[in-house]
Amino acid sequence: MADFETTTRADDCRVWAWGLANVETATSPWDVEMGTTLDSFIERIKKMPSIIYFHNLKFDGYFIIDYLFRVLRFENVDKFPNAREFSSIIDHMGQFYMITVNWGNGKKTEFRDSYKKLPFKVAVIAPAFQLPETKGSIDYHAPRPIGHKLTAEEKKYLAADVLIVARAIKMELDAGMVKLTVGSDSLADFKKMLGKEIFAKMYPVLPETMDAEIRKAYRGGFTYSDPRFQGKITRSGRTYDVNSLYPSVMYDRILPHGVPVWREGYPETTENYPLAVMSITFTAKLKKNHIPCIQVKGSGQFLATEYQTHIKEPVTLSCTNIDLALWEDHYDMDIISYNGGWLFQGVAGVFAEYIDKWTKVKQENEGGMRVLAKLHLNSLYGKMGSNPDITGKVPVFENDIVKLKTGPTETKDPIYTAVAVFCTAYARDVTIRAAQDNYATFAYADTDSLHLLRDTDPEGLWVDPKALGAWKYEYSFTRALFLNAKRYIEHLDPQHWHAPEDHDSNKHGEHHGPGCEYETHVAGLPVEVSEIVTIEDFQPGRRFTGKLNPRHVPGGIVLEEVGYTLPTW
Repeated sequence: MADFETTTRADDCRVWAWGLANVETATSPWDVEMGTTLDSFIERIKKMPSIIYFHNLKFDGYFIIDYLFRVLRFENVDKFPNAREFSSIIDHMGQFYMITVNWGNGKKTEFRDSYKKLPFKVAVIAPAFQLPETKGSIDYHAPRPIGHKLTAEEKKYLAADVLIVARAIKMELDAGMVKLTVGSDSLADFKKMLGKEIFAKMYPVLPETMDAEIRKAYRGGFTYSDPRFQGKITRSGRTYDVNSLYPSVMYDRILPHGVPVWREGYPETTENYPLAVMSITFTAKLKKNHIPCIQVKGSGQFLATEYQTHIKEPVTLSCTNIDLALWEDHYDMDIISYNGGWLFQGVAGVFAEYIDKWTKVKQENEGGMRVLAKLHLNSLYGKMGSNPDITGKVPVFENDIVKLKTGPTETKDPIYTAVAVFCTAYARDVTIRAAQDNYATFAYADTDSLHLLRDTDPEGLWVDPKALGAWKYEYSFTRALFLNAKRYIEHLDPQHWHAPEDHDSNKHGEHHGPGCEYETHVAGLPVEVSEIVTIEDFQPGRRFTGKLNPRHVPGGIVLEEVGYTLPTW
């Protein structure tokens, strides 16, 4: 496990400290090796073959690649580097997964991103895994000229950062999670449990064109701020989250398997083929006192992020029969044509043993094993829907700076997209129908949560703190301000100023710490800023400092203050 500390000046961008620890043996700060130059780090690691994790390789990796290009004059290749070459796995969004370096001395190093296995900030990992170390802080902008000697405070800070992630990674490796990402770990575990031959029979590799048509019905979670309360300070209310929403629908809902069959026109479901993915052309108007739930993406007529209330001109969308039933309950629809679709065989319970296993681990453990169980429970469905287009980006060295350019087209076999399509469809159905059942007090929803303006449990909502698929009462708020999707703030009831132990936002570091009064969620706003924001600060056009954006410069990356402005609504 490694970590870099870097300067913050564009005209002097370099590594001023590095830490390195053996994941298998490191138990104390004394086990963390340290140095003060990138040269010494490279000299240290190239002496033996190794796998080295960085937590956010996208940042530290730029310094490594810059050094490979600038100092060592290495060549970048697509795969399998020979002597004095390196390769990389960087996706189309610029997310780093791995850098493989052949040093030319018979040794190779794989740099991997631990964030892809532990998708939490270091400050969150320590308490979540109940580790003895805590994330510290230093003055990142203090002058540290070449030759700077590490202070005791800097050594303590660096050692903690390395040890926290090293301990967590060791727990994953000890639990058999040795793949590049947590999703790959989850899929491998499920295949082992089900049996590879059975998996291959139930979830065959479908042709690329068929997968592409099925994928058109793949949508994410339902996130919606009701305009009746938007932009207004509300009365008091309560927030509820589903206990493991995606695992719960995987557990007992009918999910697809096998090779689907094509039907022209309307693909009518049957007992043997109870699930359908279809294309329809339609217009629609939202029924009175109903929550909108149709988004139209890829059209110049509509904003892709908005749920439509009135679709006057015909549009063509792909959806599941689960989606269509929900849409017809919420809209007056005029379906102009059914354009054919795929019918799937269905079965319930295939994932039950897997979910039972990891639910038991979650319930019987605290700390690291509980976190790993939650990762396994929530990662499998998405992995089933992995995009077969894996065209990524490749690093180049231009004008003395490392840049990323789109690489050659590359594809892989899909896994079985239809499982992910129906899991997300069922999940949206759960959340939207629950919101509709509480229409009078419904203010906001985000995937698996409801924010209701009431002070008692709602009727008709299955509320249980632990049962899989039940709604768990999370916290009460005395007032709130919902701006739009992913932007809201709630003033917590004093009894909840100490964050609930298992609150979902803790894993993202967004919930205020003990003693804080607010629950703040603003997409793109740094946690450090959200922790001091109040309801009175939530004004359209209000600008906050503290948001940093990366700037690529000779040597690597510096983070520059760009600020954040709240949008109008």
